[in-house]
This record gives sequence, structure tokens and C-alpha cells, in this order.
Amino acid sequence: MSRIMRISTYFLMALVAVLSFSPVASRGVMEPLNTGLKGLSDGKSSPPESVYMVEEKGRGTWRVMFDKKMATSAEQWKYARDTQSKGRLKKADRRMLYLVRRWPNSLEAPWAARARADMLYARGKAKEAFEEYQNLIDNYSSRMRDYSSVLENQFEIAVKIMERKRMRWLFGGYRAPEYAVDYFEKVIRNGPQWVRAPEAQFMIGQCYEHAEDLELAIMSYGVLGYRYPESKHAEEGAWRQINCLKELRERYPNNLDTLDRTLTATTVFLSTYSDSARKNEIIQLRNQFYEIKAGKVYQEARFYAKVPKQPASAIIYYNALQEEYPLSVLVPEAQERIGELEALMAMPEDTAAVAPRSRPLPWFGKEAGNEES
Repeated sequence: MSRIMRISTYFLMALVAVLSFSPVASRGVMEPLNTGLKGLSDGKSSPPESVYMVEEKGRGTWRVMFDKKMATSAEQWKYARDTQSKGRLKKADRRMLYLVRRWPNSLEAPWAARARADMLYARGKAKEAFEEYQNLIDNYSSRMRDYSSVLENQFEIAVKIMERKRMRWLFGGYRAPEYAVDYFEKVIRNGPQWVRAPEAQFMIGQCYEHAEDLELAIMSYGVLGYRYPESKHAEEGAWRQINCLKELRERYPNNLDTLDRTLTATTVFLSTYSDSARKNEIIQLRNQFYEIKAGKVYQEARFYAKVPKQPASAIIYYNALQEEYPLSVLVPEAQERIGELEALMAMPEDTAAVAPRSRPLPWFGKEAGNEES
């Protein structure tokens, strides 16, 4: 026998000897094996079942390294609750944390996680409390109590973060409402059908609007109307969306896309909320934008009417004004000028050549909304 085989044989013999005399191994390994062999030797078809006990061992935390620790989750829960009842919230928080980490699957773990979050909220630690409520939802959503109250607390924390003043020592501080957007979005994800979910979506629009990020505010208010059209906040969101578009148009007055979006938003508002108290105001606003768009076409027609030998192009734009904006106050004037241009085109060429075509036609007069002749 080679030297390697002899060494392997000695190693196996030593291992069998250690297993034979180890109390843990004799209970956990050898006994089921011997019982099974005995059952087979007695002629039984299968070995008897063996019961194994699995003890849950989670991780601890350095924060409770020098604190007293109980042997079971029930005892630790009672110990932490007694500490909490005495008003020692910081120490009770450490003991609840040890329970959650040491016995994460125990009956008391969801209770301890909720108690931790409530204590952090009571101590004024808003962000930490929000995260603990989120951990409670992520890990114990099927075992926790009063889900709605957890969402309520998360919502209130998000509002506080939105209204919080930062760096107050510097000229009174400033607000950064956009920091609360992530918190409101988590509330909506946690309870998309919760009674205050539409309000949370509305608050997202408010955050962006107060931060003067108008495009994101418009989008957020649009999501509110799409997801929660029956909510009492939907009409207010649609109104805020129109106001954001108005402000955006004031910033960029030559942007025709903003003008089109504003006109569309007012039209949708009137068709969706026909009984709104703001109905008359929206109608006036819509008519104003309607006339602005009609005026753009009118300006193009007037431009071509001034260009020599281009009366046909002017007629095309005047007709477009009648077709696209039939309710505009400029339509009667457009019809009158179409007749004048057609009469001019019907004149004999010799007569037309004498006409002062290089100058603006004398009958155009002053443009609507423009003092220049």
C-alpha cells in the first residue's frame, strides 16, 4: 500500500472515531443512521422519521453589546416594552432593534419594528422614522397591524420635509420642497388605492411648482388627473396645470407649443369639469388663447398681402383662418379682405400693373392689437 493510501486510511479512521465520541454528532447524525440500519435489519420497509429542531439565530447589533439580552423573543419584547413605558425611548429603541435583528421571524418582530418607528417619530427623527415605517412595510406587510395608520404617518412626515426650512441661520433659511418628492412617491407605491394617495400625487405637483420646475409640475398634475379622475383633488390639479402653463408662456411668449398645450388644457378642463366654479374664468382664458392663435394666422395672411404679386397666398391664409378658427372676431375682417384681394386679382393686368403693389394695400389699416399702421 502506498504512503498516500496509508495516510488517507488513518485520516478516515480518526474521523470515524471523533464522530463516534462527539455528543452532538451522536445525536444529530449517528442516531438516525443507526436507527435506520436497525429498522432495515428488522425487515421494516422504511426507517422511522427523525425530528430536527431549527433554532432561529439572527444577527445582533453593537448598540446592545453591553445591554441585557433576554433568551426568547417574548421576553425581549416584554423587556423593551417595560423600558418604553418608563419613557426611556432611546434605550427602548435599542432593545426593540435587538429583537428585530435577533428574531426577525418571530411573532413579536413586526410589533417591535412598528414600536421603533413610532418612537423615532415621537422623538422628532422624521427621516429615520419614515425609513423604519418603510422597512416595516417591506418586511412585514402581511403581518403588521393598522396599515393605514402607517401610511398616514409617512404622509405627514413627507409634508414636514416639504415645508421644512433649511439653514435657518443663513438669512432665515430656505425651503427645498423637491426633496419631499421621493417620500410622496413611496407613499403612493405603498398604497396606490389608499384614500389619501390622490392627495399625495397632488403634493408632488406642489413640490415641483414651488421649486419652479414647471414642466415636472405640469406632468405631475397630469398624472393625478389620469390616475385619480374622480378625486376631489383632480379638478384643483387641472387648474394648477393651466396656471403652470400660463406662467410658462409668460417666460417663453414666442413658444407656439406652449400656446397649443394651454389651449388644449383649458378645453379639457371645460369638458371634464363643466360644473366647476372656475368655468367662466376658464372660458375667458380659453377665448383669449383662441384669439391669439387666430391672430397668428391673420398676421401671416397680412404679411403675404403686402408682398408684391402674392395676393393668392394671402387668400389661402385668410381661408385657413376661417376654417380653423370660425368663432374668432377676425373672421368678418378676413372675409372682407378676401373679397378685396379677389377683386384686385380680377382687374386687367395693365390696371393692376399701375397699382402700388410694392406698398401695403391701403385698405388693410391697423392690425388687431397693434397700433402700427
